[in-house]
Amino acid sequence: MPQPAPFSIQRIFKAPITLVWPVLTEPKHVGNWLSPEGFKTIHADMDFRVGGAYHYGLEGPGGLQMWGKQVFREIAAPEKIVYLQSFSDKDGGLARHPMAATWPLEILAMTTCEEVGGETKVTITWEPFNSDEAGNATFDAARAGMAMGFNGTLAKLEAYLAGLVQSGL
Repeated sequence: MPQPAPFSIQRIFKAPITLVWPVLTEPKHVGNWLSPEGFKTIHADMDFRVGGAYHYGLEGPGGLQMWGKQVFREIAAPEKIVYLQSFSDKDGGLARHPMAATWPLEILAMTTCEEVGGETKVTITWEPFNSDEAGNATFDAARAGMAMGFNGTLAKLEAYLAGLVQSGL
């Protein structure tokens, strides 16, 4: 199977880019929203610079734990972050998806921000990175699940930003 088309999702937030960018990039904020619905952050360690990483742990229903890692490849504040997204173990080493063994080990991800009339459009794009045929096929077949997961995560981001806007931050 050839490289599948990227998966992309976007949402416009009722917050200025000067608020959205730090909420996307500062550890004190990220752990409050970056997880699927029903999960909470149990570990967050971030070195936000090119070559740095965000290593995190999530806990979900029934105590299920999942670990992940983002390695930052490009940062152009406040417009763009390019990173390699992967599942990891508790120590930050690469690991297979806990529920999909053929999921690509790494995803090339990009998050962009664009100010639109005082609001901020955030676009997230994912595509398999150095993946084999099975990984590409698994990624391609998972679009509905990715959309559902990202919509839940973006709803959490929206609620978190709305709370910050209401509090005057």
